[in-house]
Amino acid sequence: MEPDPSQTTIWRYMDLPRFVSILSTGKLWFPKAATLRDDPYEGYGKAKVFEVPSPDEGRKWITHREGAKESMISGAEMGTNISKMSAQIVEDASEHLYVNSWCLGESESMAMWQIYGSLGFGVAVKSSESQYQRAARFAVDESYYDVGPVAYHDDLKSAAAICRDFSKGSIPLIGSSSLRREVLKLGFHKRSCYGYETEWRAVIYQELRPEIPGVQEAFDLDQLISAVYAGPRAEAFVCDAVFSVMEKFGLTKPLKKSDLLSR
Repeated sequence: MEPDPSQTTIWRYMDLPRFVSILSTGKLWFPKAATLRDDPYEGYGKAKVFEVPSPDEGRKWITHREGAKESMISGAEMGTNISKMSAQIVEDASEHLYVNSWCLGESESMAMWQIYGSLGFGVAVKSSESQYQRAARFAVDESYYDVGPVAYHDDLKSAAAICRDFSKGSIPLIGSSSLRREVLKLGFHKRSCYGYETEWRAVIYQELRPEIPGVQEAFDLDQLISAVYAGPRAEAFVCDAVFSVMEKFGLTKPLKKSDLLSR
């Protein structure tokens, strides 16, 4: 029998200040993909556009406004305009996508402790995909977000998964749920050099908001968290500090010290 993907264990590694922030606010941080400087290909996407036949001899029967200028265009020209606008959203996906990243795996990852939590002062939260989805309190409908594992590609630029063809057939319109879904999919593809992360994430789509580096989303922490771990080199005072924070904010979940360095 195939394992239920909704029961897949996920881990969130962080430093102690981030853990305090989560408990004090009841919210998780979703940075904008464009601000994740460690990977300039976050939210990378490409799109083909519809080209007007040359010469375009179609009847000019559609009124087109661009600023104060008004002109008559053909159906083919309108198709080109629509495909260009939708393609621009795809190519600007990193400015529209906000991500919250976790690590897949039944057991802890020493690499993640080293990179994201620090061995001595880090904290890891253990959860599952189904717990995450039950705990989320997104303020938008389901067409604005998605969750799932990240796929890794040796050559992301040529991967079919990040290419959209708006040169033929039905073109999703700006503002439509179908276009949002296409853009959301781009948040789940990365280069294979990041494969060690075995990442699982939630991705939210927002209209263009250049002034916002990220958003906070509310979660039911009792539903989200099944256990809390202190790092494998955490001293007793670190475990005491984590326990005190949990007690202060009423999180009654098991606290464990990672035993990755114990025989």
